[in-house]
Amino acid sequence: MQILLLFLVIQLCHGSNDTVSISLKRHTLNVGGTSFGGLKNFDGVVFYGEISVGSPPQKFNVVFDTGSTDLWVPSKEWPEETDHKHPKFDKDASKTCRLMKGGEVNIAYETGSVVGILAQDNVNVGGVVIKSQDLFLARNPDTYFRSVKFDGVIGLGIKSSRAQGSVTVWENMVKQKLITKPIFSLYLRPHKGDGGEDPNGGQIMFGGFDPKQFKGEHVYVPMKLSDDRWKIKMSKIYINGKPAINFCDDVECTAMVDSGSTDIFGPDEAVGKIYKEIGATKVIIRCEQFPALPDIYFEIGGKHLRLTKHDYVEVKTNPKKRCRLRIVKSKNRRKDWVLGEAFMTKFHTVFDYGDVKTPRIGFAEAI
Repeated sequence: MQILLLFLVIQLCHGSNDTVSISLKRHTLNVGGTSFGGLKNFDGVVFYGEISVGSPPQKFNVVFDTGSTDLWVPSKEWPEETDHKHPKFDKDASKTCRLMKGGEVNIAYETGSVVGILAQDNVNVGGVVIKSQDLFLARNPDTYFRSVKFDGVIGLGIKSSRAQGSVTVWENMVKQKLITKPIFSLYLRPHKGDGGEDPNGGQIMFGGFDPKQFKGEHVYVPMKLSDDRWKIKMSKIYINGKPAINFCDDVECTAMVDSGSTDIFGPDEAVGKIYKEIGATKVIIRCEQFPALPDIYFEIGGKHLRLTKHDYVEVKTNPKKRCRLRIVKSKNRRKDWVLGEAFMTKFHTVFDYGDVKTPRIGFAEAI
């Protein structure tokens, strides 16, 4: 991905610096923290929730993405010719908007891209108002982003790589001391129904976690400090109790914990070995194979985290029955693993930045 360095010159859209918040569902728990009012699950492939930007607030449904770092919402230049209707941010209607000169930035993901200009405004996330938050006002979506149900993306990575000097939502929450503890947690629920939007998709909580959302204790593993993403070390992968893949013994394996990715992605060779062990040759399998598929265990932090066939196989019945593996080969032949929603739906996940020298990620079986 290309990184553009921008010289930032602040231009006021309006002179006022009012702070406007909106009322969202809020809980205070014994572990501290403010909960987001809930996430929606669209067709079992993407989770998103509502935020607002500006003064007065303009509302957007955004993906909470731990695999990227930046926040963007559609600008008034977003096209009308899209599969779903989207609100468009009107910078002139916000009293707290600031534009940053320096040119456009290409915001690209493994799937999809948009073009954005950097701005600052107040952002309300679950009742917490982040003042002067950097964000991109997006236009020119590619084919993928013209088709999506959600409006934008809020990256929850550690540091921004899009523009020199810009600050992520997570950095600002910690710096502005808006949360009781420098942690956030994700609880993603499996999709109920066969397609469409499930309003009970789960919850993201900044500053704590809800003990009612998981069993037992979290197993914590240190984050790899060489990267701005939430990456961890991963060991063997077991199938029915037997180690199927041992390549992590010789070469350190890393995995990015990515709530913006639908599936579990892995290197070609490793995923090929898994397919061979479970009797598959490609990502689409015969549904007659489903009852006999074994459990798969990922060894992380010395603990075996189990996925059953119900976790790693997507079964669709409309318009006809189809079974698809959710452990797939990486599109760009990357060597890292990506633990996406197929993994995070099974395991309640805590992103703990309490000690900046040793940040960590915790997993516990979700309820």
